[in-house]
Amino acid sequence: MQALMQKLKSNHHIFEKLFIFFILAQPFLDLLSYFGIPISNPVRLLVIPIGALYMLSYPDRKWSRYTFIYMLVLALYFAINFGISLMHKDPVSASGELTFILKTFFFITALLVYMMIFRQIGKNREWKVIVPKYLFINTSVVSVVMLIAELTGTGKRSYDYLEKQGHSGWFFSGNEISAILGMGFCGAIIYYLFIKKGSTAQIISTVFIAIMIWAMLTIGTKVAFGAALLVLGLAFVVLLIQSFIKRSGFIQTAVVLILLAVTVVISPEMPIGNNLGLSVDMANEKAAQQQEEAEAPPIPAEEEEGEAPPPGSVRQWSSWQLMALNGREEFFGIVLYYFEQAPVIQKVFGMGIGGNYTGDEPRIIEMDILDWFFGFGFIGTLLLILPIVFVIFSSLMLIFKQRFRTLDPTAIFSGIGACIGLGAAFIAGHILSSPASGFYLALFLGFLYGLLKQKPEKYMQ
Repeated sequence: MQALMQKLKSNHHIFEKLFIFFILAQPFLDLLSYFGIPISNPVRLLVIPIGALYMLSYPDRKWSRYTFIYMLVLALYFAINFGISLMHKDPVSASGELTFILKTFFFITALLVYMMIFRQIGKNREWKVIVPKYLFINTSVVSVVMLIAELTGTGKRSYDYLEKQGHSGWFFSGNEISAILGMGFCGAIIYYLFIKKGSTAQIISTVFIAIMIWAMLTIGTKVAFGAALLVLGLAFVVLLIQSFIKRSGFIQTAVVLILLAVTVVISPEMPIGNNLGLSVDMANEKAAQQQEEAEAPPIPAEEEEGEAPPPGSVRQWSSWQLMALNGREEFFGIVLYYFEQAPVIQKVFGMGIGGNYTGDEPRIIEMDILDWFFGFGFIGTLLLILPIVFVIFSSLMLIFKQRFRTLDPTAIFSGIGACIGLGAAFIAGHILSSPASGFYLALFLGFLYGLLKQKPEKYMQ
């Protein structure tokens, strides 16, 4: 056993190279899944056992011990959650419960692994170029695939609701690909603006950046659209400051300003413009309808044939709540009702996927923090958010400790990428329990932590 541990420790760099290269595999795994080759989830779930081996091989004994113990505690908790679901839920899908657990476990493992990798290889400056370059490649691949799908008319619709427009190309979920492009665009901007390249490469990169922006508006979702505006706006501000400090780079600043202006001008004519207008109108109409029903005198109920609405699905919502829930209010109301009626043990340890559903298939709210809370309970949610809180708290402490000297553009846009992913997890879902997009959030959080741990350099160098 001791010889095995020693062999693992002497080869920890092999794990690091494997996980760095794994970044490039992401869009191709999703494409294979779309075309009926279901290897994406099995390959991604290999991160859990391989990540555990990396933790055991990690040179820092303190980090190795604590992260591995945390993984064991989390695995035990998931086993308890799974057992409670099997005992208290009827119907229950053992495969559905297990899939929900494993996808969540994947995100946590990936987050810990990339935190440890970037903390360990921080002295090697090449990774500060490699990671943004790989993110630029990945985001370009996704965007070009969406362009090909647009030209061939083969893109998958982002929404089932016919009045809403947009497609996700040859990728299954519009919300997932929206979050991937939103986060990936941050890494692409780092490579495009702040990593030196030849003039030809810069021109080619500009073309790909334009395709990325088009793709983010074509999906028709708010996350990608908001990310495009936020990242371009912040990039313009950072470049403007750099230009005045260095008295150069004004052309690059002007190019970004043009990209931002064009994005704002064409947005109303793109799918996102149509969908934003529909979302506002639908939320206002629902809120007004609910208000009228609340003020109207009660009408004696007549027995009618047909299925009654699910318990808890009919609730009073304000227009801003309806905007935030974005069509998820029925699912939220149903799962909230299940939680209110659940026994104490399920409130503490979680109800599993979809709560104590009564139909054939569980339905999640598709807002990850809420799905975590209802699925894994009070204790599970606290246990799961522990690594995320650690990264956020440590990053803020490092920023203030180093007096903001670590906040170069790479760190700034990595932080924005992490914020986009976390924000999407709160309002749009398909992040924390979705390996395809959750991988990028784990990567950005780990990358940001590794950047801030390094020796401060000259601001905006």
